[in-house]
Amino acid sequence: MLRLMLNLRKNKLIIYTIFFININFLLAQDELLSILNEGNDKVYTIATFKATKVINGQSTEITGKKNLNFIIEHRFGTLNSGAYELWGLDQALMRMSLDYGLTNFSSLGLARNTHQKTYEFFSKNKIFRQSNFFPFNICMYNSLFINTIRYPLINNYPFKSRISYLYQILISRKINEFFSFQISPTLIHSNLVSNNLIPNDQFSVGFGQRIKLSKRVTLNSEYFYRFKNFIDNYKNSLSIGFDIETGGHVFQLHLTNSQGMFEKSFINETTGRWLDGDIYFGFNISRIFSL
Repeated sequence: MLRLMLNLRKNKLIIYTIFFININFLLAQDELLSILNEGNDKVYTIATFKATKVINGQSTEITGKKNLNFIIEHRFGTLNSGAYELWGLDQALMRMSLDYGLTNFSSLGLARNTHQKTYEFFSKNKIFRQSNFFPFNICMYNSLFINTIRYPLINNYPFKSRISYLYQILISRKINEFFSFQISPTLIHSNLVSNNLIPNDQFSVGFGQRIKLSKRVTLNSEYFYRFKNFIDNYKNSLSIGFDIETGGHVFQLHLTNSQGMFEKSFINETTGRWLDGDIYFGFNISRIFSL
């Protein structure tokens, strides 16, 4: 039986925290970075990754000031579904997102997923940039998910049961021109969980890497490990793919055991096993518009 854990104080604290962090970054970040740059001959690292996403998860790249990043993502069915389903190509889920750069260090966005008809509202804020004075890029990524799928009439849960939250720190380093890596400590809070054994707060850590193959092509991989002391049927997410840059577009082609394309889904709810052939082919297409 589903168990509903609604903690109003915790929800308010989460919302206030996201609001406070975003406002402070928007008002103070440009001024702080300009002060830090005065009198220093800093050389900043660029293009740690080709896109704002490694594969499923976010990268430390951020949409530039007054730019609009439009991303379309598709995940087809599993390759082991056979010829009748054209090895998964007859089935597809989609995510569309718009991400606007408020400054060169802060962006806001929204997205809509066909999976569970989920809406996202998210922000990304760059705290530190890798340079000859500092070894890492560090970003904060926060997201709010709203599931709008119709519940059975017998389960008349309040609206708050549809909401989940994501807190994530993205830490990356470009080792050289050919190799970059990223670590992503993650907390996901779900107001509604499926049984009494599953906590509302679930912690995980993501690992991503990029290997440059040519001027316009990179090989990417990504893995999310879930810390859990409970039993469920969900697996850790593992993905591998290629980024191909063509002018103003970045095409990302990949294989993954996760069909969902937002963090609550691909981190906490992945069901596929690579060894069983539960592999989904997918792609992301991103286009930057200058406004």
